[in-house]
Amino acid sequence: MTKNEPVRDKTLDPAVSGLLAGMEQRQAELQLPRRERERIVKERLKIQARRDQRATYDLPPVLREELRDLGEGLGIPASQLAALALARFLAEYREGSINLDEYKQPSRSPRYDWNLVFPEALVPKRKNKRG
Repeated sequence: MTKNEPVRDKTLDPAVSGLLAGMEQRQAELQLPRRERERIVKERLKIQARRDQRATYDLPPVLREELRDLGEGLGIPASQLAALALARFLAEYREGSINLDEYKQPSRSPRYDWNLVFPEALVPKRKNKRG
C-alpha cells in the first residue's frame, strides 16, 4: 500500500456485524448432526421461556457472594433465595415495618430523586472470612 492510497475503515456497522455472526452461527449449526441441532433448538426455547422470569439488578459483590455461598451450602439456587428475600422485603415494606428514609441520600441522576446508601453493618464492603 502506498501513502496516497485511501485507507478503508475496517469496522463494520453493528447491525451488519450481527447479521453476519447470525449467518455464520446458522451455517455452523447446519453442519451439526440432527440430534445436536435438536438439542440446541430445545435449549433456545427453554431460555426464551425463562425470559419473563429474569431481571437484572446491580448488587454489591458481597451480597452476590453471600447469596451464592448460602445457596451452595443449602443446595438451593441463589436466584430462589434472592426471590424469597425480595418477596419478604416487599411484604414488610407494605406492612410499614421497613422505613427507607434512613437510607435515602439525594441522587445526582436526572432520572432518580434518591439513592439508597446502606450502612456497613448491613452491607459490608468486604466479605468477612469466617473460621
